[in-house]
Amino acid sequence: MNKEKWNALPAEIQKTIEGINKEWIDKTGNSWDEIEKSGKEFTKKLGNKIISLSAEEHTRWEEAVKPILQDYVNAMKAKALPGEEALAFCRQTLKQMK
Repeated sequence: MNKEKWNALPAEIQKTIEGINKEWIDKTGNSWDEIEKSGKEFTKKLGNKIISLSAEEHTRWEEAVKPILQDYVNAMKAKALPGEEALAFCRQTLKQMK
């Protein structure tokens, strides 16, 4: 929903939506965790091996996606949204999850 539409909603409706969103954060996160777990189990049963990227390969991929991330930041800036802050938040959250 865009900001204009959100701001047009009554405060009571906004509060209800925010409450539902908070409730579903854990439900959605837990569902994704379970999906990942079952996917890993499934692929291992097929005889596949899960490997971690080497530091060198990780750096190579990090460099490869930089233009995509910059496109995102630029698109958000064009909409007067905090693209840099959103990207920084995502990066920080990913670091904390390692």
